[in-house]
Amino acid sequence: MAGAVLLCAVMYTQLSAPAGDPYGRGYGGAIALLFWLVVMCVLGPVVAVLLGLAHSLLFSTPVMVATNAVGVRTGISAAWWALPAVGLLAAGYAAPVCLLVGTSYAAAFGWIAAVGALPVGVAVFARMRQVPRARVRRWALGPIALGVLATCFLGTTAPAYRPPVLQRADYIGEWAGDGVRLELGTGGEATAEKLPVHDGFEIVDRCSGHGTWEPEEEAYDRRAGVTLSLPDCTGARLSWEVAGTSERPELFVLMGDPDAGEVAVLRKRAG
Repeated sequence: MAGAVLLCAVMYTQLSAPAGDPYGRGYGGAIALLFWLVVMCVLGPVVAVLLGLAHSLLFSTPVMVATNAVGVRTGISAAWWALPAVGLLAAGYAAPVCLLVGTSYAAAFGWIAAVGALPVGVAVFARMRQVPRARVRRWALGPIALGVLATCFLGTTAPAYRPPVLQRADYIGEWAGDGVRLELGTGGEATAEKLPVHDGFEIVDRCSGHGTWEPEEEAYDRRAGVTLSLPDCTGARLSWEVAGTSERPELFVLMGDPDAGEVAVLRKRAG
């Protein structure tokens, strides 16, 4: 059961991600669902077993050993100590997760505790009732099947990312990032520094120049954004599309492979 819970958590994280990413890379939707169905059919049992072993080492075994020891010393049933033990372990595991992933401590603690609590609860119940392992596994088949179906449904119905809608005045100002600086003036004038020149595989040069800019509306094959006209930079990336949020808009260009290419991102400077 522990392996199935962790596998569902991984599936939901992947399936609920927007199609591609905020910059339009990658696959999503039906292709993501098809990929995970193949994983579940071919590799699911193996992955679930490995994740179950990891959960046993990180949660179930430490909780069982600790609660049994505390129960013997205090005279209070070990089952009453299971939930506090899961909380302490989650509190300890959340700290390195925050450092590695960059998420908040509360979110890391909540997810880790939730992932650890259900399998440990089943293990404690089975130990108290002296239920054979084979019977516990049979009981778990139904919830596991429902969990997989719910994961697929909830993950693929998550709202897709939509870029912000900017007006002409929103583009005016200085944009910078990834070594590039772009200044868009009120009269349509543009100044660019170190625009990337990409040959389809890598950035081979940088280009700077003066010219004009104009907003571009969304089309079937591209987002809204700006198009630059720079006589000295004909080989540079001159079409930049919108990403980010309404509060923190971005301009970006995707270079190379449409599914895993390199992205240059500009953010508008305050002022």
